[in-house]
Amino acid sequence: MFRNICVFLFAVVVTVARAQAKEKVSLAELPKHAIEQSQLTLPGSQPFHLKAKVFESSDRENDSHNAEIEEHWVAPGKWRRTIKTADFSEVLIVNGATTAERITGDYYPNWLRTIVNGIFDPGARLQNVNMSASSDNPMIGGEQVCRRFMFLASNPPVTNKVFSTYCFQDDLIASIGVPGYEISYADYKKFGEKQVARKLGEYIESGTELRADIYVLEALQAPDDSLFKSDQPSIAPLRTILISEATLRGLAVSAPDMHWPTLTSGRNPGTLSIYVCIDRQGHVRETLPLNSDNPIMTAAAREQVLNWQFKPAINQGEPVQVESILTFAYDTKIVPAK
Repeated sequence: MFRNICVFLFAVVVTVARAQAKEKVSLAELPKHAIEQSQLTLPGSQPFHLKAKVFESSDRENDSHNAEIEEHWVAPGKWRRTIKTADFSEVLIVNGATTAERITGDYYPNWLRTIVNGIFDPGARLQNVNMSASSDNPMIGGEQVCRRFMFLASNPPVTNKVFSTYCFQDDLIASIGVPGYEISYADYKKFGEKQVARKLGEYIESGTELRADIYVLEALQAPDDSLFKSDQPSIAPLRTILISEATLRGLAVSAPDMHWPTLTSGRNPGTLSIYVCIDRQGHVRETLPLNSDNPIMTAAAREQVLNWQFKPAINQGEPVQVESILTFAYDTKIVPAK
């Protein structure tokens, strides 16, 4: 009896101690703490070899989002990454001051970069995020700690609310949702001193969701140094930069006025925003829905913007892919359904 009481008291003490330990991580420090606990590529982290496969979880018969990702990582300044899809591939080698890249395909899609960044650099999307700066909790109840932040997308005189949401569970990242980047983390397991999610999910839009399964994650012992050498000259790798809506509209070569369909119901007039991804030739390659007063109008805007043309964007003397938000006001006819 006495032994049972001691065991019970010990369990209570451990539970209280764990609860107190969790309480020490403030809302303001939670993003930084979560990254320190889980990001594989921070300075001082254990060298690793990783393999992941990407597929469309909402439609396993659709192979348009299939990808293979592999990385050999020794330190922030020494790693090799290989990405393969049907339309795009990349071998990226960083070795000190030397960066070598070999790519096939003319466009590095947003959906693929989201997965890659979600695996290797989740901290980039959490820089300067202060969870205590918002009291808007979109997840009432449950075990997750979430906060939502609102900002205004603007095409003067039109403005529209756009949102970013960050969720954590057990002091680790549960999901990050910002315009053009929606990713979730599950199945955390220990690797060295880190807790690393083995399954990542990416929400693109209703009916289209991707998953990345990390099926190899092992310590990199005595790596072959030839992995980090290349006969290619050192170059700046293909980059994608985020630009303002005003800057993007200033690059437009062909951006016809929008033609809005008639409605049978819903809010009219209204506003909407979409996220646009543009290749190095100025072609719109992907559009993603953001906040809208009417999904029918969002679909119409996305279809028409795919035909817009922009000047190629140049940054630091190199052509780059660009992404931005476009905001529209619509006003159309309401034709009651018969």
